[in-house]
Amino acid sequence: MESPLAPRRTTGWTIWRYSWKDSVPLAITGIQLFGNFWLAATWEQRSLLEIFLLWPIFLGLFWYNPIISTHNFLHTPFFRWNSWNSLYRAINSINLGLPQILYRYHHLNHHRHNNDPVDLSGQTQDNSSTFAYGREGKHESVIPYSALGLFRPSTTQAYLEAQKKGQLPQFFFELLMSLSGLSIMTWLSWQFFLFFYVPTFYFGWFLAHMENYYEHYGANPHSRYADSISFYGSFYNFLFCNEGYHQEHHLRPQVHWVKRPAILVEFNEQLNESSRFVSKVPPILGFLERRPNRPCSPESEN
Repeated sequence: MESPLAPRRTTGWTIWRYSWKDSVPLAITGIQLFGNFWLAATWEQRSLLEIFLLWPIFLGLFWYNPIISTHNFLHTPFFRWNSWNSLYRAINSINLGLPQILYRYHHLNHHRHNNDPVDLSGQTQDNSSTFAYGREGKHESVIPYSALGLFRPSTTQAYLEAQKKGQLPQFFFELLMSLSGLSIMTWLSWQFFLFFYVPTFYFGWFLAHMENYYEHYGANPHSRYADSISFYGSFYNFLFCNEGYHQEHHLRPQVHWVKRPAILVEFNEQLNESSRFVSKVPPILGFLERRPNRPCSPESEN
């Protein structure tokens, strides 16, 4: 019998595949894209004070994109038509500064192996595992994890996975779109690109890696019901499309983000018995609370 939480496509005349509420993360990426071209085109008209005030806003937009807009799109594409989804991936690649399909296979690897600890050979299967570059089987520190995430082999591995899946045409479409968009921004104002976009790109991905870090740091990687960290603050989950229900998302990654609270109800008994860690702060503020920096033993699996 099909679960009531299984993603169901909409019927009737609508552009949305699952929910009109996907218009929210879609709008954020649209604002980000328009904002970058607008600022590049008007860079010489902006004062230093305006640039100083605008940078945290654009940084926030960039951070929001991979953890919310792109992430949710990956699991439950916004549009009913594959051609629209393909075009969106290519256009959004301008925002991300790299082909979105690389994010797809990087993230699917993460879900396949669920932030696994190192094995006897000292390796992890999850390329983005917080244990991959840690010492003595512990989590890596948050700063190197976030600062170096873009430059580690996982990007190359994501490309090889895309190649294996026959997705190179989409990869090159997204790469061409991304390079074209960034080239236009540079042509409009190389100062904008060098002194505004590049720092936004780097620190935006830094924050995205940091968010992922604290969605798993301190969890039990050996338990299906405790291998991620959830945060149930209503205001955060309203603004961030239920991203706080991260343990629930790992249990049912293909369930639309609107339905994540229902996963908590469905697995309530198993989750309560798992002795999992539940955060009191949003993931990006995970450094404010004390969590165990050690992988739990397999014997503790629930």
